[in-house]
Amino acid sequence: MLGRRSLRVKTMQVLYGYELNKESELSSLELQLIRNMDKTVTMYLLYIAYLNEVCQYSLVDTALKMAKYIQTDEDKKANTNLAAHPLFIKLNESNEWRTLLSSEKINSYIDKEVVRSLFMVLRDKPKYKEFCAIEHPTQKQFNDILIYMLKKVFSDNENLEGILEEKFNNHDDDAFLLIHLLQKYIDGLKEDMDISVFIQSIRTWQEEQRFARELLKLYYKHDAELQKIIEPNLKNWDMDRIAVLDMVLMKMAICELLYLPNVPVKVSINEYIDISKIYSTPKSKDFVNGILDKVKFQLIAQDLIKKQGRGLME
Repeated sequence: MLGRRSLRVKTMQVLYGYELNKESELSSLELQLIRNMDKTVTMYLLYIAYLNEVCQYSLVDTALKMAKYIQTDEDKKANTNLAAHPLFIKLNESNEWRTLLSSEKINSYIDKEVVRSLFMVLRDKPKYKEFCAIEHPTQKQFNDILIYMLKKVFSDNENLEGILEEKFNNHDDDAFLLIHLLQKYIDGLKEDMDISVFIQSIRTWQEEQRFARELLKLYYKHDAELQKIIEPNLKNWDMDRIAVLDMVLMKMAICELLYLPNVPVKVSINEYIDISKIYSTPKSKDFVNGILDKVKFQLIAQDLIKKQGRGLME
């Protein structure tokens, strides 16, 4: 599901651009961040909607095969397992879900021909044929086929890419993030899943965008100070060879340590280490981890980290 990591990533993307062009005004960066976050929500819902549409198209495909006067052996194997995924049964019955899709105008992005083409790609995959042969799929088998669709059918699909490219800037970065988040969410689905919790997480993410805006403002305001905190710990490193993105991530983490009193120290550091693993160089994780660990102890020794609440300093 969408969460604060997504907000950190969106902020990181804007700040990376800022680091490449320090002339950008804060108001311009804020506007860019707000637009990017809004588009991320829309794209997230769009991926779910397309997954649902492709699953429901299995009903159409099966009906067409069953209506043939002469059926092949392959036709006779067609079934509607895909449309019976518990996630989409519950979503399709939810008025709250329909309202959310309507508010984001998701249906205007759905192209029925793209849905059909995605299903046709899936239909020819051995993995899908294996799934269709299962009489009563388990929750894990349902989840696995959705994850397979995201990885092997949706990723790099020219038809879907064309729609995303036309409607969304930076869709490549967002697609990578959102497919990763969806895979993680789907992999954890249980038979007793609560759809209202899923829907509320999207609404909460929209409300929590102020976290990203505050982080952006603090970074912009304290940029020079954050740089000075990091530099003494880079004595054995060539500044010109340090990835710009790694510097952005470290400054964001320190920003949270110093200026966001409600975010636990451990959470801030672990989040940016994990983000570096996904978005930066192969060696970035160890580099970012090492520098942040040093800085954390230095700031604690100077009594500069002030957290509100029990356990947040750990």
